Amino acid sequence: MAEKYNNFRQITEKIKENLSIEDVLSSYINVKKAGKNYTALCPFHAEDTPSFYIFPETQTYHCFGCSAHGDVINFIKEYENLSFVDALKKAASLAGVKLDLDIKTKPKEIELNESYLKITHEKLLSLKKGHKVWRFLEKRGINENTVKEFELGFSSGNEVEKSLDDTLFETKMAVEMGLMNNGKEFFYNRLIIPIKDPKGMIVGFAGRAIDEDTKPKYVNSKENKFFKKSKILYLFDKSKKYIEENDMAIITEGFFDAIAMHNSGYKNTVAVLGSNLTKDHAFELMKKTNKVITMFDMDSAGEKATLSAIDTLFSKNFQIAVANYEAKDPDELIRKTGKKNLAEVLKKSYKFHEYIIDVNKKHYNLDNEFAMEQYLKEMARWYKKFETYKRYEIMDAFITKISKDFLKDKELIEKILREHSKRLRDSKVIIKQNTHSPQNIEKQIRYDLGKSFIYLWLKYPEYREKIMEIADEEMPENPLREFISLLKEGKKLPEILEASSDELSEIVSEIWKVDYSFNPERIMYELEKTFKKIKTNREIEKLKSNLKNEEDYTKRAELTKRIIKLYSKIKNNGGNNPYGQK
Repeated sequence: MAEKYNNFRQITEKIKENLSIEDVLSSYINVKKAGKNYTALCPFHAEDTPSFYIFPETQTYHCFGCSAHGDVINFIKEYENLSFVDALKKAASLAGVKLDLDIKTKPKEIELNESYLKITHEKLLSLKKGHKVWRFLEKRGINENTVKEFELGFSSGNEVEKSLDDTLFETKMAVEMGLMNNGKEFFYNRLIIPIKDPKGMIVGFAGRAIDEDTKPKYVNSKENKFFKKSKILYLFDKSKKYIEENDMAIITEGFFDAIAMHNSGYKNTVAVLGSNLTKDHAFELMKKTNKVITMFDMDSAGEKATLSAIDTLFSKNFQIAVANYEAKDPDELIRKTGKKNLAEVLKKSYKFHEYIIDVNKKHYNLDNEFAMEQYLKEMARWYKKFETYKRYEIMDAFITKISKDFLKDKELIEKILREHSKRLRDSKVIIKQNTHSPQNIEKQIRYDLGKSFIYLWLKYPEYREKIMEIADEEMPENPLREFISLLKEGKKLPEILEASSDELSEIVSEIWKVDYSFNPERIMYELEKTFKKIKTNREIEKLKSNLKNEEDYTKRAELTKRIIKLYSKIKNNGGNNPYGQK
């Protein structure tokens, strides 16, 4: 018979009496004896040197890197993403303590979401198969069984009202949870896709337009205390078991991509809510596997998302492969070529370092010496990452592929990458050594295109509209390109810090701390001039490429004339700076 307890304190004391914290934690993470205590790599933040300590004497743990702290129940709660009560139940089970708990733990907001899902799901199932929403689903290869499995719904405009009637909650809660906006149902006339947290709680929704002229195509619940896009992976609640069983996760970009993959037997698939995989997503995946195949869309946005995901996953020591295929996205690939071809695509996935080399090559005219130099600078960023994380085997394969691709001596390529990498390192050292010097900080901000742009955007909001007009997403400089891409997605500063790569996050934080006020007009002038020069150079390289392939004498003369005119434009653009000399 279960023992009765008067409060949680009595329960936790009894559990801790019966459990050894080092034994429980060692079933989750690798621990090593260190005198009377134990150490491990912290499971709550990325690190190379153990700063996570387990203290058997006090039955607690503490991380000196991220300040995570608690007892065995706290650990289970945080590691498994459980509520306190569910963590308590699990710990009690491990301790052999029988509980008699009758505690209602589901928040009212989640009850409202559940009611809304039930009503919209039933609404979809009640509609005739000729209805426009069913015609939309049929085009995507989605049948009634799939609708039931993934609990898809449809909003005809009165489902929120019915949910409020059923739950007796106030309209205010529906507004807070993003179900209503300006007195109307937010997801009206849209296919409803429920979004669940790792525990399976319905924390939000996505609404897909079924009429092609309706914009935007997708809308999501607004973020609240339950729903954070940067922390949730779509279908992770269903796939986590299969990810663990297969010791591998497949990451896609869209809801229908993930659904199509599940229907094709790849139930270890998740999707990001937006284009960027974040550090929080990586930590969630780390609990189940350290192997990932990215399968983002095959467009320029998908390329950027893939490179960003590689950056995030690599820093957390994942083994990464990149799927390459001939279709717009995985959903289209499956509908056009079937499951058999999908298996072949996954089997032939790129090694991630080869993907970095090949995808970057497309953005440079490598017959041009200047462009080649810029390309190798970009490759040096990755070389530096491999070196920093001591991934020497990958570093060697990376150098070998570049040398083979360009028919250059391997030692020469390594020397060039090492030199560029050293300059990147040295520039960081200089910044740290001269933290208190306004002249040196100004020099960094004025002469580094990325830092100039980020500084002006952060410190002078009145210039934001103007600098976004000249912003160029095709910049070869990865941090700036990433920053501009996040801005164009409509992200605000906290969201940028959540979604950005480690490198960009560090740069933004560094510039945010700068207290000195520099002349914004001078920085704006330099930015405009530099962006114009880069765009003109890109145009020149394109014309040169056309010239190389052109046989007609008249057309060759015209192309040459345009190239000379553009070179003249670059020269004249370097006129007097009205805001003073550099």
